[in-house]
Amino acid sequence: MKTKLALILLAAALSACARADNGVRVTSSPQVARASRSEPVNYNGRVYQVSLRFAPEKNAHRVTVAAPGRALGGTAGDRMIVEQVAKSTVRHFACPGRQKGRIIPGTQRHAHGKWHMLVRCG
Repeated sequence: MKTKLALILLAAALSACARADNGVRVTSSPQVARASRSEPVNYNGRVYQVSLRFAPEKNAHRVTVAAPGRALGGTAGDRMIVEQVAKSTVRHFACPGRQKGRIIPGTQRHAHGKWHMLVRCG
């Protein structure tokens, strides 16, 4: 009788641990090494289209950030927003573990309403 009661209590405790909700649900890892992809990204209420393509010769991702239906500006403020979008997107979709996306200095350029840059994991 004591053994059954102990097993029931143990099972109840283990099932409670298994159901603990930490607020994060991961069904699969979004990282796909060295794959090209294009993702819509919502940032501060605006939608951006971010395209990633791995450049093995640079060991970095070529990132293009565009805004569907509108041209992105070329000001320093626009660049800061686009850099945050690019780094976050590369971190989420391309960097393994807890690595961050880091922009390679001097690679950011604005052309035809889009931003282009190289972003490396690390």
